[in-house]
Amino acid sequence: MADRFPVFELHVLPMFRQIDRQHMMRVQSDLDLLDYDSVKKNADTIMSFIDGENPTMPPPAAGGLWPSEWRAVFARWIAGGHRRLSLGTGQNYKLAPAAGHTHQLSCTVAVPKAQDAAAWLDVVDANPASTTYRLYVFGGETVPPPTDTKNLSLRERVDTAAAPNGVTVIDAAGSRHLTEPVA
Repeated sequence: MADRFPVFELHVLPMFRQIDRQHMMRVQSDLDLLDYDSVKKNADTIMSFIDGENPTMPPPAAGGLWPSEWRAVFARWIAGGHRRLSLGTGQNYKLAPAAGHTHQLSCTVAVPKAQDAAAWLDVVDANPASTTYRLYVFGGETVPPPTDTKNLSLRERVDTAAAPNGVTVIDAAGSRHLTEPVA
């Protein structure tokens, strides 16, 4: 099986720790390791620090160098064109009571007609008073992804503590706040 091209949010971002970000912001203020555009713009520089002739990042006092597998993932991410997830556009959003002490957040979303295409609601902010989700779409391994689409139905369980205040969903169309319909 051929190596897959990594995706920033799934494979690269988790390798950067908050301490790495803080250190790098002190050294180079325009390089935010948790920001896709910043990492993409500085990818070759980052690569030289983590896998050059004399790799120096992260420094020994901050955990030491990345394992060779991580360096290989970062190199494949660069070679694969700096892939990232896309925001989908949800339709028919609903927040409704569900079994037990939960609610269900649901919507439909169009994804490319690829065998490995997927979509999901990811928690961005788990504050019980106002949970925020982001609707991600992964177009599959084919680059570019197919232009024809299929609809997926998504369902996510929401803690009842968050439901009275509603939830916020961020998708390609913007941000929307959903509350349980009043009976």
